Amino acid sequence: METTYKKIENELEVSKVPEVVEPVVTKYKLDFLKEQELSILKSMNDFVEQRQKELAEVRTLIAEAEKLGLKTSEEIRSEKVIEEEKLLDIIN
Repeated sequence: METTYKKIENELEVSKVPEVVEPVVTKYKLDFLKEQELSILKSMNDFVEQRQKELAEVRTLIAEAEKLGLKTSEEIRSEKVIEEEKLLDIIN
């Protein structure tokens, strides 16, 4: 295997060229591929279903927090800035 090194600013670039490239051959039976397809689809559907449940829960929590009058940090900062500006207007 041939290896070359090159300095690029503060990095070392290493290039390796294999001497012999061997092809990789994989054989698949149609039954296996169809089973894989079903397994992947089920896994994907389960994942999406779980994320949908989590999203619904988060949205419920957001709705409850807003009903209680909770505000985001940005909303609180904005209100403080407005209050400070009003105070400055009164002072001036």
